[in-house]
Amino acid sequence: MREKILFNDGWQFYYGEAGPIPKTVNKSGCLGGLTSVLPGERGEAVKLGPAGKFFLSLLSAGRENDGDSPLGALFGTDTKASTALWQPVHLPHDWKTELEYTPETDVFMAGAKENGTAYYRKVFPLGREDEGKHIAVEFNGVCRSASVWFNGCFLGDHYSGYTSFNFDLTDLANYGDEGDNVLLVRVDTTTGDEGWWYEGAGIYRDVYLVKADILHVDTWGTYIHLDKLEGHAALMIAETTLVNRGYEPRDARLDTVFFDDQGNKAGSTGTSFTLGPLDSLTLVQRIILPEPRLWSPETPVLYRALSTITEDTVTVDEYSTSFGIRTLAYTTEGLVLNGKLTPLKGTCVHQDFAGLGTALPGDIQEYKIRKLLEMGSNAYRSAHHPADPALLDVCDRLGMLVMDENRLLESSELRLGDLRDLIKRDRNHPSIALWSLCNEEMIGGSPPAARMLRHLAQELRRLDKTRPVVSAELLPAGGEMNPEYFKIFDVLGLNYPESSLMGDNFSKLKAAYPGGCYLNSETASYFSTRGAYSDDWERCQNNNFGSRFSMITPGKNVKDPIGAGGTARPEQALGFYAAHPYTGGVFIWTGFDYRGEPSPFPWPAISSQFGIMDTCGFPKDYYYYYKAHWTAEPLIHVMPHWTWPGREGETLQLRVFTNCEEAEILVNGGSAGRKSCGPDWTEWKLPYTPGVLEAVAYRNGKETAREIHKTAGAPAALVLAPEGWVEPRLWAGGTAVVSASVLDGAGNPVPTADNSVAFEVTGDGRLLGLGNGDPADHSADAYPVRRLFGGKAVAIIQAGIGKDRLVLKAASPGLAGAALEIAVR
Repeated sequence: MREKILFNDGWQFYYGEAGPIPKTVNKSGCLGGLTSVLPGERGEAVKLGPAGKFFLSLLSAGRENDGDSPLGALFGTDTKASTALWQPVHLPHDWKTELEYTPETDVFMAGAKENGTAYYRKVFPLGREDEGKHIAVEFNGVCRSASVWFNGCFLGDHYSGYTSFNFDLTDLANYGDEGDNVLLVRVDTTTGDEGWWYEGAGIYRDVYLVKADILHVDTWGTYIHLDKLEGHAALMIAETTLVNRGYEPRDARLDTVFFDDQGNKAGSTGTSFTLGPLDSLTLVQRIILPEPRLWSPETPVLYRALSTITEDTVTVDEYSTSFGIRTLAYTTEGLVLNGKLTPLKGTCVHQDFAGLGTALPGDIQEYKIRKLLEMGSNAYRSAHHPADPALLDVCDRLGMLVMDENRLLESSELRLGDLRDLIKRDRNHPSIALWSLCNEEMIGGSPPAARMLRHLAQELRRLDKTRPVVSAELLPAGGEMNPEYFKIFDVLGLNYPESSLMGDNFSKLKAAYPGGCYLNSETASYFSTRGAYSDDWERCQNNNFGSRFSMITPGKNVKDPIGAGGTARPEQALGFYAAHPYTGGVFIWTGFDYRGEPSPFPWPAISSQFGIMDTCGFPKDYYYYYKAHWTAEPLIHVMPHWTWPGREGETLQLRVFTNCEEAEILVNGGSAGRKSCGPDWTEWKLPYTPGVLEAVAYRNGKETAREIHKTAGAPAALVLAPEGWVEPRLWAGGTAVVSASVLDGAGNPVPTADNSVAFEVTGDGRLLGLGNGDPADHSADAYPVRRLFGGKAVAIIQAGIGKDRLVLKAASPGLAGAALEIAVR
């Protein structure tokens, strides 16, 4: 029976060049060295047959004392290889988080970490019972260029840091007493970047070992999709690709059974087939599902398809596929989901996180998605690369629509292969609503681009006809309009149509291409630093009220930037969509701050500041602007905080975000005025008086929401709190985010605290990394001490597998410490 084993434990890691490791040798399976077992590991470096043993005896004559191996002398392999200097690691792993930041300009935009080379090595057994099975290794993502060896043989190279890939190990493996198996992976980030942001380095996504019968469902071998809804039933199509890895023909049967979200059988069909040796075929089956429950962000109902191969009543393989049922179309009105016009309240997101780089466990992917959902977002753009399968699983389960994005606009066979793998791997995810082929390509609109895009679009539609194809295009003012180019796509993505930089280009485009479908694929790019209420060039901070700094007109002395703290203000982005509702919605750049692209600042800035939240997931003030527009539950938020020592009597600007009709400001119990609220925000200017600031929201004259800021005193005590999870309890191996903050003697949060905090995990768990959201903090991610920024920091912890308990402790000189005990189950 099929086994898919998470293969993240037991790896060895070496940073630097451990080779060169040859990819070819003049005799089969004789690469040896790090690619095979070493002294102390079980087995022989080279499996010699009778002829090899005889030949080796001739080579050995007279060489007893020269210190070299006859095999090494013959083949030039490293017979003295050692892993004495290697360190144990657990995947996912991003080795760049362990490097120091550097001001070198060639890596500044990519997160200020040097590129390099490193190796991963894993030694593992396979039982004699595994012989005769299909054995494969699957990598969900390795950044960047990966070369893979197995048991003295070179398997191949993979060049994209974002697409998944796999290798068949069946014939090359050792079984039982033949010895251990050795998997060696070289990762090289010096061969050129795929993106201009922080991409990380290493085996940063999950790895799996797959064991199956030699007659099995192929990798990503199922495609479950809706044919049509008819009456009270869904007519479904299941396309299943089967592989016979053996040397004899096989007569068997494929049964496909659908189960609903309660585990009840919902429909089935079966087909007999004959499959020749070393051959494959795709069977197309039709299944009727009565009374289907449709997937949507409000009701993310998931079904499961179980594909079972039987031979003479014996089950030889089972392959499970999660899927959802929904209708999807993009019209001149926007996205229509299950027959309902669905405005997209989206964000663009890169895949890194504080303390971890790009090596995000599934729990952290879920943390990020839940933070976006709490804000009212219903759409996620994987910018600008294919999403992690673990992220898509979370989006399926929680109800987040996804624009899954191809990395590069090229129709070389290499890039076509990446696109095919992307579509086949991800097409069963109901969360994916759009395929994006490209983003702001320099060659966009040119004849070569049109030729390549037609090829990519055709290949995509061949593999999946159920989703619209979109691009994300810049339309600079005065640019040439080419409707024929736009017709390649089902939907034309517009990047920053609301910005003054684009002039009136959208109206020109609409006139030239009136029947087109449009989407605001990227909007806003608004700079802000959590907790900052004035611009500060030296500290690399942007004013939350609106920065004068701009990536369009860079420099610290800018007085009238073209872009208001970036490209456009949030109000411009939502205002443009409100005026042009047929543009589908918005994808705000970005949901979170991310490493790299630190515009508008030079060194020592190391991360972007476009995020609605910072790199830790802490909301900035404009988080509440979007939440006020995207949710119905009454809310009110007032900025800034109310702790300004030394500024007593100074007039401060206050801005209120609310989705209610009226708002009132109270200072120490006295009203500073009650106002009708505008569509974006409402402002007051008041003298700063220490004490209590309250913002009250009203609907129909009745109070519906209230927010309170109290002037804080000196820091007195640390406090730890789970972020995004309620109970202090984790599953074995689970990962979680814990916030650290400071309270004064009266128990009030201190929003300006910058105390240095030391973290420690005891018991059944470990500390993975720390973060604070400061865009210029150069602290090492794994170093157990971090300064608070804007009164906050996060610790990312991981539970062990002992199902005991762990304790996270925080300490800072002069403050009462804190401890959070967490049960592991």
